[in-house]
Amino acid sequence: MKKLLMTAVTASFLFSASASAMEAPAKSVTCVGCHGATGNSMVPNFPNLAGQHATYLEKQLKDFRDGFRKNATMAPFVKGLTDKEITDLAAFYAAQTAK
Repeated sequence: MKKLLMTAVTASFLFSASASAMEAPAKSVTCVGCHGATGNSMVPNFPNLAGQHATYLEKQLKDFRDGFRKNATMAPFVKGLTDKEITDLAAFYAAQTAK
């Protein structure tokens, strides 16, 4: 019973540590000003990204980049992003804890 408990505690620690220890993608420096370092915005006008589903974030970023979604603020930040950079950003913010 002790081994099972220790295994469960260790596994939960490892999984929670890996999500919170995820390194921010290089392109996230442009997101910090509005959305915060961990995707928790300090300004109500800017949405929180932390904890959103990665597929949702990825679709929104691609829609901004490809012109399907129009926003003068977002357009210059996303226009040069590659699919890989968008996937990395979406995964990073999805792994963050919403506050």
